[in-house]
Amino acid sequence: MKNLIIKINKYVYYGWIIVFVSGIALFMSSPGQTYSISVFINEYNKEFNFSSTLISSAYSIATTISGLLLIFMGRAVDKVGQRRMMLIVGLLLALTAFYNSFVSSILMISIGFFLLRYFGQGSLTLIPNSLVPQWFSKKRALAISLSGIGSLLGTLLIPTFNLWLIHSIGWQMAWRVWSIILIVVFLPLVYVFIGNKPEDYNIAVENEKDLDKHELEKSLRQVELDSFTLKEAVATKDFWFAGLISMVPSMFSTGLTFHFFKIMELRSVGEDSAALIIGLIAFPAFFIPFIARGVIDKYPVKYTLSITLMMVIISMVFLIFGVINQFTAISFILFYGLAIAIQNVSLNVLWPNYFGRNNLGSIRGAATVFMVLGSALGPLPFGLSYDLTGNYNYAIFGMMIFTFVTLALSLFIKKPTRKFI
Repeated sequence: MKNLIIKINKYVYYGWIIVFVSGIALFMSSPGQTYSISVFINEYNKEFNFSSTLISSAYSIATTISGLLLIFMGRAVDKVGQRRMMLIVGLLLALTAFYNSFVSSILMISIGFFLLRYFGQGSLTLIPNSLVPQWFSKKRALAISLSGIGSLLGTLLIPTFNLWLIHSIGWQMAWRVWSIILIVVFLPLVYVFIGNKPEDYNIAVENEKDLDKHELEKSLRQVELDSFTLKEAVATKDFWFAGLISMVPSMFSTGLTFHFFKIMELRSVGEDSAALIIGLIAFPAFFIPFIARGVIDKYPVKYTLSITLMMVIISMVFLIFGVINQFTAISFILFYGLAIAIQNVSLNVLWPNYFGRNNLGSIRGAATVFMVLGSALGPLPFGLSYDLTGNYNYAIFGMMIFTFVTLALSLFIKKPTRKFI
């Protein structure tokens, strides 16, 4: 494998291969993402007659547990490397999809939710997002935004794909198809093409020049000096502020997506149209690579975060008062999609830029806990709001208040200085 990477690097910087395969990894996290699972929720409701509150509670509890355990995945990534962990997680996610084809009770569904969230939404998002920054510095925002297209394609295509599978072969076989895709397509790509970091192959970051032994040692020392440990990172206010901000898109998006078909039904939008509309949340992000360096690298991150948080608040207001038909639903999802696309890239750039590369897996693992907890807290308020009032407005108002709080916090974020004792 080392010879393959060195050979390819003579013609094109191998980091771009890493970006491509990382994008595929993010796409393959789809079975564990809410936009994918939400399509199965209606099938579970029809077959098992569960209430919105019960299934939302199961999902929230499973997501919370998976989020709290992600710190161990981050440490494993730092210890054994992204390549090995991506292979292990990919295989376990395939087995998880197969397991979900047999669920028949709320307990089995809850276990399935946990495994899907831990290996899919949590781990298979964490690993690529800690891998790409290892290969890029000056073009980090561009590289992260390009790899993120994998997630965007998943959001755009998978709800409709899952709906088609379910209508064609049933929800049980749909899960088994995902298991086969992961084993036959994803795992071989990871095995052949993923490498942990350029220094492992005597390659300079972004191929600025070939490294001799002295230059390689100097580069590694500088990376060490610039890298916070997890203990040092969590001692900064900026880690906590950024973590709380990252809860906003995961919390609102998960609650929205989990209940999207019912939300659209209340606004006279049919199931097939809703499956297409929710996929459009990814569309604005296709333009982010073209503006990543001009916006995210040019301006302080607190400004891009505060602007996107204000856009999220506007989106919430519009969802309550303005979404009344298919056209307004599309307008809402595109505007909200633009806000979270810019915000996600900003946050993904923040972690390596602020805290360095060496312990990025552990730091991202701890930071991902915020995101996953946000996902866990999303569906339940929506479910309670609907069961108690027949609509979702109270849940949206509550999330709007939390977003205002994080908007205030975003104005105080700055790059921390590492203290040497």
